[in-house]
Amino acid sequence: MTEPMQILFEYAKEERLPSYLSSPEYREVSHLTDRLSRRLQGLLPNDGWDTVAKYQDAAADLHSLELEAMFQAAFALAGELR
Repeated sequence: MTEPMQILFEYAKEERLPSYLSSPEYREVSHLTDRLSRRLQGLLPNDGWDTVAKYQDAAADLHSLELEAMFQAAFALAGELR
């Protein structure tokens, strides 16, 4: 991403995105993932939990890259609609 796009992306992520994540479905899935994470932590030995934590970090990184790609696609689409 170019620097101006990165600035726009950060602004959209920090200032605009939260208002789109206020649905009951989002809150429900967020609570579910928290509960399941705590349950896994209680069920697994420490070395097993370390693997799960590394997986969660990698999955979060992947999701962040997907969000950036979605932003770039939406930005390009918006430019085409002008």
